[in-house]
This record gives sequence, C-alpha cells and structure tokens, in this order.
Amino acid sequence: MITFFASSPLFSFLLAGLIGTVILLYRLRPPVLNRLISSNIIWKRVIGSSRLISERWRWWLSLLLALLIAILLLSAALRPSVNGQADDRTLIILDNSPSMEALTQTGLSRYNVAKDSVMKLLASLSKDVQVMLVDTQRQITTPSFSSISDTLEMLEQLTIGNSLEPLVPSQVATVDASKKFIYTDGVLIGGVPEDFTLVSVFQSVPNVGITRLSFATVPGDAKRRQAFVEVVNAGSDSQVVEIELAQTESRTLARRVDLRPYEKATYIFDATKFESGPVKAAVFSSTDRFKADDTAFGYITEKKQVRVGLVANTQDSKLFTLLNLMPRVVVSRLTPTEYAAIKPGEMSFDALVFDGIPAERKPTVPSIFFGVDSSTWLDVSVTPIRSSQLAVNKNTAHPILRNISMADLLVETGFAFGVSDDVRTLLEAEGGGVLAVAVPGAVKNIMLGFDLDKSNLTFLADFPILLSNSITWLVDEPPILSVNPGVVTLPGDVTKIYRIDGVDMPLWFADGKAYFHTQETGLYTAFTPNGPLRVSVSQLDRRFSDINLSKLPSLESSQNIVNPGLTGYSLAFLAGALTLILLMLDWYLYHRRITQ
Repeated sequence: MITFFASSPLFSFLLAGLIGTVILLYRLRPPVLNRLISSNIIWKRVIGSSRLISERWRWWLSLLLALLIAILLLSAALRPSVNGQADDRTLIILDNSPSMEALTQTGLSRYNVAKDSVMKLLASLSKDVQVMLVDTQRQITTPSFSSISDTLEMLEQLTIGNSLEPLVPSQVATVDASKKFIYTDGVLIGGVPEDFTLVSVFQSVPNVGITRLSFATVPGDAKRRQAFVEVVNAGSDSQVVEIELAQTESRTLARRVDLRPYEKATYIFDATKFESGPVKAAVFSSTDRFKADDTAFGYITEKKQVRVGLVANTQDSKLFTLLNLMPRVVVSRLTPTEYAAIKPGEMSFDALVFDGIPAERKPTVPSIFFGVDSSTWLDVSVTPIRSSQLAVNKNTAHPILRNISMADLLVETGFAFGVSDDVRTLLEAEGGGVLAVAVPGAVKNIMLGFDLDKSNLTFLADFPILLSNSITWLVDEPPILSVNPGVVTLPGDVTKIYRIDGVDMPLWFADGKAYFHTQETGLYTAFTPNGPLRVSVSQLDRRFSDINLSKLPSLESSQNIVNPGLTGYSLAFLAGALTLILLMLDWYLYHRRITQ
C-alpha cells in the first residue's frame, strides 16, 4: 500500500489548497482592453463564438495537466512511502560472524556469497536511494543512511570477525525504511524480525576442529607427560582425521582416527619427549570446509628439578635445610672461594642463593641475595639503615609475595635500595626505604638488603613459602593466558607484546587494562614489570566449530539466490520524472494550439 509522508489531515489540507489555487488561477481573466477595430473582425468573432462550446475541452485538458503536475510535485516533495515507511531508504544487515567463513560447495565462503548478493541488490536500487549497512561484528560502529557508492566502500572494508556473540544495534529494529534485508547463515545470529527479508547463505558442509588442548604429568610419575586433544566432527558425515602435535621437526606426534557424525572425542598422547616450550596441534581432513578451527597452540610449563647452589660461609645454615626440603630442589653448598673459581661457561646450577656473600660479578644464572650491601654490576643505590623494628609494606601484586604476610617482620639493621625503573619493589619500610627488590630480565635476581641473622625472617611461618615462590619466579616458565582471537585483554602493567616470530604488536590502554587485536591464532609473549606472560591465542570454543547449527534452508548454489531487490527507481524519483514528462507534454500541446 502506497502512502505519503504526513498522509493525514495536513496532507489533505495541502492537496485541497493546491487544487483550489490551480483552479483559481485558471479562472482568472485578463482585463478588457477597448480598441478600435474594423467591423468585419466583429462579424468574424460572432461567427466564431458558435464554436466555443465545442472547444471547451481544450481548457479542461490544460487544467487537468496543470493539476496532475502540481499533485506530482507535492507528492515528490513529501516523500512517498510504502506501508508507512520511506520508499527511498533500504536497510541491509550483513552477518560477518566466524561461521560465515565456512566454504560452500562452490569454493566461495558463505560471507563472499552473501557479499556478492548484497552488491547485486545495491546495483538494482535507484541511485537516489539511501542505504544503511549494518554488520553483526560492529565493525561499522555508527550505522547511518548513506549513498549507494558510500555503502559499497563500507562493504569492501568489512571482514569476518571473531566474536561468538554477534550484535546488532537495538535501534535498527525501529529504522524507517521500506525495504529491510538480512543476509546470514543463521548459525550464531538470533531470531530475525518479521519485517525483514531473509536471505539464507547456509549450506551444511563437513568440518572437524580442535576444542581442547592441555598438558599434564602422569599421576605418580612426574617424569612422564601427557597431551590431551579434544576433536569434534561438526558435520553430518563420518570423517577420517589425522591429529598432529609438533614442537620441532624431531619432536612430533601423529595419529589417525575415525570420527562419526557429530562425535566429540578426547585423545591422549604420550608427550614425554616434549620439552618446556610452545606446542602446535593440528587436524587434517581431505573434506574439511572450515579451516579456522584446525589449529591450536599451547605451552608446556615444565616444573623440572632445580639445581641450586648455596653460597655461604657457614655449613650449618637454615637456608640449606629449607632448600633441601623442597620437593624438586637439589641443593649444593659452595664456599665463596669455590664460587669464585667457577668460570661463567661452566656453571652447572639453575639458580644461586647468596647468604650474606657479595658477588663481585653479575651471576649468569638467576640468583637470590640476602644481605646485599653493594653492587657494582647493578645500577642501584644502596644506603645503610638502622632500626629496632621496621613496619614493612609488601607488594601484593608480585608473584613472589603471593599468599605471604610480612606483618611481624623485624629488621635490626641493613641497607635500603634506591628506586629505579629497572627494579620492582618487594618490601618497603615505612620511612626506612626499600628493603627488597626483584630485578626482571633474561637473568632474574632477588635482593634483600638485610642479613638473615639480623632479622627474624627465618623464624616466620611464611619464610618457606617465600623461598618456594622465589625459586618458582626465578626458574619456571611464566604463566599462560589462553584467549580467543579478536580483542585480547591483558593486565594493565604490560609494556610490550611480541608475536612468536618477533613482530611487535600494537597495544592500547583503557580502564586500567592493556589491549591488542589479532585475527590469527598463535603464541605471543607479553612483558610486564613482574616478568613475561605467555599468551596462547586459539579458537577452542565448541560454538566456533558448530558451523552447521542453523535452521535456515540450505543454499544449493550461489547462483540460485534470487535478488530480493526491486529493480527500478523510488516513488519520489518516479513522481519527479513523471512531472517532467507532463510539463513537456503541456508545453507541446500548448504550442500545437491544442490546449489554452
């Protein structure tokens, strides 16, 4: 049903006024002019007056044309609409969710099929039509009506997103448009409003994907390690799948399995030969039509046996006893002379602990120093302090002091460190300076500015936990953050993040968090003041692999998509064009003496 903008008493009033004005203009008569003319002309007019009645139709034809022209001009100006919606506006929603990356039987992705169909629709619209393009990944942040050429430019810039929660702005449902279309496979997007024309690009295709990758030691045998790989067949046909785990060319595991339709299974691999470091898992199938979930990345963090060298002057040391009690620590005593005799390339320890012994050169392995009074190789100022009791504040954010209370710590004498960007404060005395610092880097160090015999640290119940956390921070692999592709949220103290191939990823900061964006799966390393952070980017969500969960009709061929657009022009444009034609007709009839 075709209506008009303001199809109300106001429109009726305007229309009646326009018609009355045109009729009134046609009823106007020019003023009578008195002229002296020959008598024969008078008789000719008398004779001609008998034909006035037969020629009256010319006046009515001219009036009719004028009324039609006026009505069409008013209609074009007040924007004709269809069913109460603007005829010169079209709304298009394009689904660019991850499932749209699935390949159809023709080799084109669902997204490319939908994109081609949208381009055909735009080509069929009138050039004066305004189009609003909306995507489900919010890559177009503020959708608005624009020209067809601008819409085509935005369409070319859209890509398939990674969010499993597609979102369409709520205000789109109330947009004033005569034609509304949505192009989707119906997998992740919700229900479609009734006033939208649905264009389905769904086609059920084979797909296998990885939905879990993890590692664990064998219970009762810490020397053995297992890898757990969960694989799903998201298609309606059985699949022969090859699963591969790779760390290097020489450390690779593979297995061929059969998966029934829609089957999910977990396979266990003996990964004992894998060392601490990154691991890539992949699945291979000759009929797979969705590659984005075929790879996953993990990281083995091996809590291996730690060889610790205790450098001290005394053989009877509580440090030696506590280190010896730790399950994975093998401790050896060293005198300062024995340590000094070890050449840098001959160091056989994973970590060193110095009990009140200064190091003349920077250790080549991670170290803990108790009672540091000077350091020529570390650019940190050291000043003496003296107090019978110091109130200590601890850096609760640092992993070394996690689950540790230092409220009862007493320090008789020692040294305070100067604060710099190269060190991280661990313990700080109120009014007494920094008592302990952590030095991050390739070779980490922990420094305490007081001797154990000048404090009650060894008598605190948290001291064994402090030693254990210190050894873990010095020698173990950094923590791992597993995330999905897209915008990745990181701790706010991240300063840099690199891809595994060394590419520096752009960071931005907001609300106390750090963020970076990646469309690709892979491994990344972020650096914080407290040490590095491993970031594993993989699509392991089961919803990502379920690309066939749609209730829409199947697309048999991209050529079978019927263009839902109406080829031609908007009603406003047609009204304007018809007005021009009638004006030309009126001009022609007048000059041919057919109308008056």
